[in-house]
Amino acid sequence: MKNLNLNIENEIATITFDLVKQKVNKLSFEVLEELNTLLNEIKNDSSIKALILQSAKKNIFVAGADIKEIEAMKTPNEVFTQIIKGDDIFNKLESLPYPTIAYINGACMGGGLELALACKYRVATTNIKTKLAFPEIKLGFFPGLGGTQRAPKVIGLINSLDLILTGKSINAKKALRIGLVDEIFDDGQKEFKLNRFIQKSINKEIKNKKISFVNKLLEKYSITREFIYYKTLKSIEKKVNRDFNAPYMALEVIKQTFNKPLNEGIIIEAKAFSKLAATKESKYMIELFYLFEKFNKNFKKTQDPISNVVVIGNGVMGKGIIWLFSKFLKEVRIKLRKIEQMNSIFKSISKLYSSSVKRRSLSKSEVEFKLNKLSYTNSFDGMNNTEFAIEAIIEDEKEKKDIFKNLEDTLDKDAIIASNTSSISIEKLSSELKNKKNFLGVHFFNPVNMMPLVEIIPSTHTSKKTINRVRELLISCGKTPIIVGDCAGFIVNRILLPYLNEAAFILEEGSNIKKIDKVLKDFGMPMGPFTLADTVGIDIGYKVAEILNNSYGPRMPIAPILNRVYNELKLSGAKKGKGFYLYNKFSKKINNEVTDPYNLNRQFTDEQIIQRCIYIMINEASKCLEEKVVKSADIINFAMITGTGFPPYKGGILNYANDVGLNNILTTLNDLYSRYGLRFKPSKLLIKLVEHKKNFKTGEELWNF
Repeated sequence: MKNLNLNIENEIATITFDLVKQKVNKLSFEVLEELNTLLNEIKNDSSIKALILQSAKKNIFVAGADIKEIEAMKTPNEVFTQIIKGDDIFNKLESLPYPTIAYINGACMGGGLELALACKYRVATTNIKTKLAFPEIKLGFFPGLGGTQRAPKVIGLINSLDLILTGKSINAKKALRIGLVDEIFDDGQKEFKLNRFIQKSINKEIKNKKISFVNKLLEKYSITREFIYYKTLKSIEKKVNRDFNAPYMALEVIKQTFNKPLNEGIIIEAKAFSKLAATKESKYMIELFYLFEKFNKNFKKTQDPISNVVVIGNGVMGKGIIWLFSKFLKEVRIKLRKIEQMNSIFKSISKLYSSSVKRRSLSKSEVEFKLNKLSYTNSFDGMNNTEFAIEAIIEDEKEKKDIFKNLEDTLDKDAIIASNTSSISIEKLSSELKNKKNFLGVHFFNPVNMMPLVEIIPSTHTSKKTINRVRELLISCGKTPIIVGDCAGFIVNRILLPYLNEAAFILEEGSNIKKIDKVLKDFGMPMGPFTLADTVGIDIGYKVAEILNNSYGPRMPIAPILNRVYNELKLSGAKKGKGFYLYNKFSKKINNEVTDPYNLNRQFTDEQIIQRCIYIMINEASKCLEEKVVKSADIINFAMITGTGFPPYKGGILNYANDVGLNNILTTLNDLYSRYGLRFKPSKLLIKLVEHKKNFKTGEELWNF
C-alpha cells in the first residue's frame, strides 16, 4: 500500500488516507484499488468490531476524486466503466458486517463525502477547515459515486437537493444540524470522544439522526415530492441557462431514483454522470477550476502581509471594498468628505453582512467584531501607518490625481497607493506621483461581495514587490487577481462595453429591449445587456463608454440612443428606479420613453443579435492579445467568465470562438464591417490565425507581430 495504511488494534481497524508526495488526499483509480484491496482483506475478519476511515493530512479528509483522471476520459463508456468500479468498492464498504465510521477533520468534498456517506456513521471536528460539500456541479457534472442515492436517505430530499445542486460547502455545525454527521467535537477531544463514539457504535447505542418532521412529511407522498421537484426546477431555471445540463440532469436522476433500491439507482446515476463527464462543457468547467487554482497561488508569501488599509470613496464600489477588507483585515480606515456620511455607510456594510448571518456562516457577535475594525476621518491626517490606500471615487482623472497627491504627502514612503478606476490609464493617473513604483490599478467588480475577479494594472514604473504584495492581499481576502496591461478599459470593460453598445445600436435600428435581453440571456449571459446597464448604472456605463471612445476613436463610437438616455432623459438605471426599465419593489417593465422616437418594427433573428453582440467582443478580445494587454487567451477567458458572467460551460469568450470556428467569425465580421463600419473591422491577429489555420488555443506563436 502506497497511499493507505491499515492498522488493527484492540479489535478496531483503522484505514488512514495519506497520499504519497501529495498535499491532499484524492480518490484516484490507484487509491480506490488500494481501498478495495484492504476491504477485501478485512471484510471477513470476525475479530474486527469496527472500522475507522481517517486522514493523516492536516485539514484534509478527502478532497474528492482526481479531476485530472476524469478530464482525461473521452467517452461516456470509458467514464462509466471506472465509475461502476468505484461504486462496487463503496458498496463493499457499506456492506461490512460491523460499524464503519468516517472521522472528518478537514475538507470532505465530492467523492470524499460520498466515501463518508458509504460509512454507517460520520463524526467531524469543529475545526474551521472542516467543510463538507458536493462541488461537482461546478465542474459540469454531479456526484457520481452514489452521492445522489445515499444523501437523500441520510439527510432527506430537500437538504440533498440544496447541497447537490448548488455545490455549496457547510461547516460541521450545519452538517450536524441536517444529520449529515452524527457527532461533532473539538480537535483536542478526539482521543476521548472518538473512542467513546466507537464503543457506542459497537453497542448499537447511536440513534440515527432524524430528518425534520416537515421535510419528512413533504417527501413522503408523491404529490408533495412533485411539488418539491417543481419548485426546485423553477429555482434552477432562474439561475442557470438550459443548455448547461448538469443541474437539470442531477435533479432528474434524483427524481427518477428516489424510491428505487440502491443497486438500481446507482446504475442510473452512473449512466447520467458518464454522459456529462465526457462533454465539452465539463472539460471547460474543469479548465476553469484549474485556472482558479493557478491564479490563487500566483504570489510569494511575505513576512509582513498588508493588514491595515484606507479606502477613499463610499459609493457602491467603495462600500463593497470596505466590507471586504473589514471581513479579512485587522484595520480599515474610511476617508469621508463629511463625517455625517458614516451612518449610511455603516448601515450599508452591515446589510452586506446580513446574508452571512442568515446562512449562519457568521454570528451576530462575529459581525460586530468585524464592524468594530472600521474607523473614519474627514482628513488625510493620521494615516502615517497605513500600508495600503485605495480610491474608489467617480471616473474623473483630475479628482483622482488630487487624492493621490494628498495620500503621497501623508503616507509612509513604502505605502502602496491604488486606484479602483475601471477605465482610466494607470500611466496617466500616476504621472504626477513621486513614488511611482508603489502605485497601481486595483479594479474590483460590482458587487464586490460576489464577484471573485480583480484586475491588477501596473504602470511601467510599478515594482514587482508592490505587485506581489497586492496579489497576496487580494488572495488573502478571497479574491482572484489577474495582471492586465495598461490600456483604456483594461480587459473586462474594454471587451464588455462594445457588447452593450452594440445592443443599443440594434435597439435603435428597430428591435426591442425585451427581445435583445432575452436572446442574450438565453445565450447564457447572466442578464441581458439593458438589464446589466441598469444594474451597473447608466451614468457609470456612459462615462466608461466616453473614455473608451476618446481612446479608441471611431471604432468605439457611442450609440446615439445611449447619448439620448444619459444626456437628454437623464436616466441612471435601477438605483433611481428608472432606466431602460421602470422598477418598483416587486417588478420591472419596459420604459417606453427610451424607444418612443424610434420605429421598432424591424425583425432581427436571434443569430443576428448574438453575432453582432458576441462577435464584437471576440474581435476586441483578439485585439487585446494582439496588443499584449494580457499574455494568454486563458486569462481573457477567465476574466470574462469571472468578471462578466460569460457562460463558463462555453469555456469563455475565446474558447467559444474556437468552437464556432474562427473562419466563420472572420467571414461574419467582414460582412458586418462592410455594412456598419470600423467597429467590426477584424483584428490583425484574427486574420492571421485564420490564414495559418490556427485558433486561440493553438496559435500563441502568431501573437508576436
